[in-house]
Amino acid sequence: MSKLIILIALILFYINLIAQFKTDIDSTILITLEKSCIADAQLIAAQNALSQVDGNKISQNWGKIISVDPYFSLRLKDKKITDQKNTGRCWLFSALNIIRPFISKKLGCDDIELSQNYLYFFEKLEKSNLFLNSIIQTREKPYTDRFVENLFKMNVQDGQNWLGFMGIVKKYGVVPKNVMPETYSSSNSNHVNKVLSTKLKQAAIKIRHEKNETVIQDIKMETLKDIFRILVINFGLPPKEFTWRYEMIDKKLSFSKTYTPRQFFDEFVVDKLEEFYPIYSIPTLAFNKKYEIDLNRIVSSEQNMYFVNCPLETMKEIAVKSLLDSNAVWFGCDVEQQSNFESGLMTSNLYDFESLYGMDFKMSREGLFESYSCSPTHNMVFTGIDILDGKVKKWLVENSWGVSKGKEGYLYMLDDWFNQFVQVIVVNKKYIPKELLEIYNTKASMLPPWDPMLNML
Repeated sequence: MSKLIILIALILFYINLIAQFKTDIDSTILITLEKSCIADAQLIAAQNALSQVDGNKISQNWGKIISVDPYFSLRLKDKKITDQKNTGRCWLFSALNIIRPFISKKLGCDDIELSQNYLYFFEKLEKSNLFLNSIIQTREKPYTDRFVENLFKMNVQDGQNWLGFMGIVKKYGVVPKNVMPETYSSSNSNHVNKVLSTKLKQAAIKIRHEKNETVIQDIKMETLKDIFRILVINFGLPPKEFTWRYEMIDKKLSFSKTYTPRQFFDEFVVDKLEEFYPIYSIPTLAFNKKYEIDLNRIVSSEQNMYFVNCPLETMKEIAVKSLLDSNAVWFGCDVEQQSNFESGLMTSNLYDFESLYGMDFKMSREGLFESYSCSPTHNMVFTGIDILDGKVKKWLVENSWGVSKGKEGYLYMLDDWFNQFVQVIVVNKKYIPKELLEIYNTKASMLPPWDPMLNML
């Protein structure tokens, strides 16, 4: 009898335990939730405000905004602010902004802007070729395969990274902006991206249903002809050579000289570009290790994007060394996080949701990555730094959104923002510690093409 009583007690205990872990929101839970939401003065004030005004406006921490002074202990010479307009070309603009000082110094001119449209043309052409090659290689896989799915979703979208930039400029060179200026389509990419994507998907379906190798290659070639025509219509025909002159520092005009884009690149850039290496700090990956992201490139024959992962403090120390030696730093970050583009300020807890809602919203750097809440979405350039009492207080950021955003095109990034939302820098190898530099010679661990670190816009 006692055993039966014990059994019944255990059953009742487990029934009660299961009841506590309800999967549905029933009337009992709703009553509990309603009782927990007390209509106090804080709730009513917040409710009144949010019914009429944008929550991001209300939650801005005014004390933080007015506490940041405009001075930097080191500020590199300002260059003309560029504007990527309505495109995801930040990787291209920021990379060209890194090499501008090399060219202007060698030319003896005050500044030079290089044609983003010229490289954009070939980026789209090369991405189209890479897509078609990948479709041919995977045509036996079902369309539900994750690799194939990723191909169709990410065929010619805007966005790339430093190594993608290196691959395309080494192949096609560069030209000054006035040789191939912007068009409406190069500054507003939605239309051209949609047209290119549709044409490529049309060809991909044909390739995936074709068995004859010769026919498949014919489909690819005809598609590339169509892609080239679409690009010429939208961006113009890239020059094979150009005759160019410029105004020097003393305001005198240089002699006219004829170049091919590769000759211009080889004369003014090539010896500098090979010295730059990408460094990441991703807390969800092992440190002091080399990684590679599959299919993350522009030119089909070039290597995938790779990087060495290191602790955050190491990455910051390298960036500081470069700036103190008067060399700008290309970097990638999650730009929408805790940023105000009107005031030009980037600082953690800029939006005080804690005070607005009366609850905690904090998340660690590791938590941001683990929850897919943080990934590199934008590239810019560090051109200054503010160090007080031996500690970095803030970073000067050169953006590519024109002079109307931020502080005449610049942003002030406080060091606490760097700690949370900066994922990658690119610097000259002379600033990288020897033990870290040696890791670049090791075999990389492969990451899939849908890895979050791919999101470089």
